[in-house]
Order: sequence, then structure tokens, then C-alpha cells
Amino acid sequence: MIDFQTMTVAERAREVFEQCKQSYEQDKQASVLLSHFGYFSQDLVNGFTEGVEEMLIAAGEKKALIKRVFSIMIEGLQNIRFHGDADEFGKYYGIFFITRSESQINICFGSLVETGTAQELLKRLDRLNEMEDAEVKDHYLDILSNGKLGVKGNAGLGFITMRMKSKSPLNYQMYELSEERVLFTLETVLRKEQNQVKKVI
Repeated sequence: MIDFQTMTVAERAREVFEQCKQSYEQDKQASVLLSHFGYFSQDLVNGFTEGVEEMLIAAGEKKALIKRVFSIMIEGLQNIRFHGDADEFGKYYGIFFITRSESQINICFGSLVETGTAQELLKRLDRLNEMEDAEVKDHYLDILSNGKLGVKGNAGLGFITMRMKSKSPLNYQMYELSEERVLFTLETVLRKEQNQVKKVI
């Protein structure tokens, strides 16, 4: 149970991270490839993408799936770097998880967001999740051609890209950290069946 009266925003965010990590680790069907709480420098982002790519290649995953994972990681990690808000002390940080099972890969990102911005994000994601795959692609092209960007610059394009690459709805959670800020998490699920070639009997 998070004590909102005595903990700082950073402490509350870390508590959420630890709870999420425990939940992922308790999933006996999946293994946690990577998890992180803290500041996301460009060097760290580069290291994460390269490391995960190497792990998936070593695990024998198909190139098409690895490419999709790479694209989603870039979008999500850059969103944390450039579109997250600071805490009450001006510190920037976020959370990141990637897990792998026999059937799918889950990638989760989280960053601090102002409460008002979070509500707008929920509306945009709900609308995006209601779309069919073809509609998502058309929506993406429409935004590019009309120059209509999402919340805080091109964060909206990042969500659309993740939705297209995952080919499944984007799961989100909003954890209240203070009256002004929440920890907003977004999870993508990449199912391997979409990359498997059916055997001819």
C-alpha cells in the first residue's frame, strides 16, 4: 500500500515499479529480459535496444518480430525521454519492462505525466484502440499529411506507431502519485503467431 502522505513522487513511482516488477516476475509463463527505473539517457536507450536485439536473436526469434520490437522500443523509450514530466524536484525518470514467453513479447513503458495531460492521453488511446488495423494506418498517414501532432509534440505519432507495429490494442494504466502527477504506463503485446509460418502437412 502506497503512503501518499509521507512519500515523495519518486518514492511512490519506484513503489509502483517494484509492484509491476513483482507481477511480471511471478508470471511463470514469461521471463523478464530487462527492467529499469530511473533516468533514461540516450546512451542508455541505445544500450537497451542493442541488448534486447541481441537477446532475441540468441533466443531464435524471427527477424520480422525483432524488427517490430525494435521499432516499438525506440518509440516508447524516446517518449519517456522527451515527453515525460519532472517531479516536484525537477527530476525526470520513467520505467521500462520487456518480457518474453513462448507465445508473445510484452513491452511496458511508464513516465510522469500531469494529471490533465493523462486524461487527454486516455481519450486518444481509447479512440486508437477502437480502430481496426487498416484504420490505424490511415489515421497515421492523415496526421502526417495534415501536420496534426498529438499531445506534447509528436507523442501521438509514437502511440500510433506502437499500435501499428504491435497489431494489438495498447494497454494502459494510470497510477496517482500526487494531485498534479500520475505515473502513466503503456504496454504493448506482440503475439508471435503473426510471425510464424504455418507448416504444410
